[in-house]
Amino acid sequence: MKKLLSSLLIGCLSLAAPAYAAPADFSWQLGLGLGINHSYNLIPEFDDEQNKKPQLQLLFALEYKNLFMETPGLRAGRLVDDATLGYRLQRNDLHEFSLVLASNHEAFGPTVGAAEGIRTRALEGLNDREDDLLLGFRYQYQATDKQLLSLNWGRDLRTHQGSVASAFYGVRFEKSNWDIYLNSELKWYSASLVDYYYGVTPAESRAGRPVYRADQGWRWHSGVVGVYPLSTRWIFETGVGGNWYSNSFSRSPLTRGNKELVSFGLVRYLF
Repeated sequence: MKKLLSSLLIGCLSLAAPAYAAPADFSWQLGLGLGINHSYNLIPEFDDEQNKKPQLQLLFALEYKNLFMETPGLRAGRLVDDATLGYRLQRNDLHEFSLVLASNHEAFGPTVGAAEGIRTRALEGLNDREDDLLLGFRYQYQATDKQLLSLNWGRDLRTHQGSVASAFYGVRFEKSNWDIYLNSELKWYSASLVDYYYGVTPAESRAGRPVYRADQGWRWHSGVVGVYPLSTRWIFETGVGGNWYSNSFSRSPLTRGNKELVSFGLVRYLF
């Protein structure tokens, strides 16, 4: 599922070393990696889409004055994860308050599945669910370079017109040559979002797939990531994490259980 790896790694870039400063008003970070991941998705048809296949991953952060664009982490099957575009409304050494635009949930359905080589009877008769696009606000508090608190709220402009709110906390500590990141996040989803992606309309209903009208829901995420420097430019990253969903997700005929799991390992070059 979308943001599984992103949630796992969302704090790593913010808690890492400062971005490279070129001109006075412009800064950037860029990393290109090759790795393998294994995931257990809420929707089982997407389990084998990228599992155990070597993939290129790109992580970047660009900043010009108060404008910024960044990838929150990395995601299976994508060279570039969905980027967050933002404008910092207020910023000092401890606090940052920004207007942000980002995608929250990826598209899925029979057309999307066929385009990615996934052909299964479980997707037949479903309407395609499209990517959303959320406009909202983000508040970040970072007392040191080893802790990050982030509060987020956004409303969709494109598909379900629903809302998402989240509270994220990440901490970094050092062990020998390892940087260890512990991340946790609680996220709330409005009923219109959950129903758009996980509800089943009468027209979509089939044997074994009854009509389902979803309510608002929650997700809890926890993960750990280890980063080990191989040289001044090369690093090794590995991690494991999981998402646990409320009943509004797990009761859907499209899902199995209430959890998603992911593990990964990759080698990354830092420019």
